[in-house]
Amino acid sequence: MNVGGRPVGGGSPCLITAELGTAHGGELKRALRLVEAASGAGADAVKLQAVFADEILHPASGSVELPGGPVDLYRRFKELERDAGFYAAVQKKARSLGLLFICSVFGSRSVKMIRGLAPDALKIASPELNHLPLLREVAACGLSLILSGGVATLCDLERALAITGMGSLLLHCVTAYPAPEEQYTLNLIPHLAALLGAPVGVSDHSLDAELVPALAVTVGAVMIEKHLTLSRQGGGLDDPIALDGDAEGEGRKQRGDHLREPPVFRKDLGVE
Repeated sequence: MNVGGRPVGGGSPCLITAELGTAHGGELKRALRLVEAASGAGADAVKLQAVFADEILHPASGSVELPGGPVDLYRRFKELERDAGFYAAVQKKARSLGLLFICSVFGSRSVKMIRGLAPDALKIASPELNHLPLLREVAACGLSLILSGGVATLCDLERALAITGMGSLLLHCVTAYPAPEEQYTLNLIPHLAALLGAPVGVSDHSLDAELVPALAVTVGAVMIEKHLTLSRQGGGLDDPIALDGDAEGEGRKQRGDHLREPPVFRKDLGVE
């Protein structure tokens, strides 16, 4: 497939995506700093989530226990709602740094808002993989699509691909925060790719910065998605399981990685 003019799969370098999610807390200045941190850490793309609380859950859903403690999710999502101008500013910053801009959408309102910005790709999170009207709507947008399979069955994946088209990219993931590294079953990646005829990557929610991504590439993952934040104590929904973006960028500079080409992983290595 192609994401923003960049080929993904077919022997092309793995697409490294910094999942910024809602780590910006609704603050544009913080969102722009996150994009800078993603660039400094060597990411190829950034991804946000276009949040409208009513598209994601019921107002009476109550509190959910997350790594940072109990959170009233509906109220938190309402606080994170932003207009198109917010996402346009983040996209402009990303493109000024040579990064692709990807965004998750959850319903018609977020689709219409983000589609108008002409992002490089749209993503459907795994809880929405059975949201058939949403799948039909994003399929009609003419944009590259990324589908997460964290809570999906094989039947779900086959049906989603039948609706969105075989050019979509699948992300294998474990829907746990944090996700135990030993549960990733990365050997599924080549089997899913062969069975479904689609490129497959990994959305990694584990705490280790390198283990799952590096091993995933050795078995053919074409995209790696990893949460990024400015501080694990930042109060964001996913901050406790995200990489510290400022630390990653500074460490990259200290090692001199920003001055040389990214490493090419040997794809003939096995995963024991």
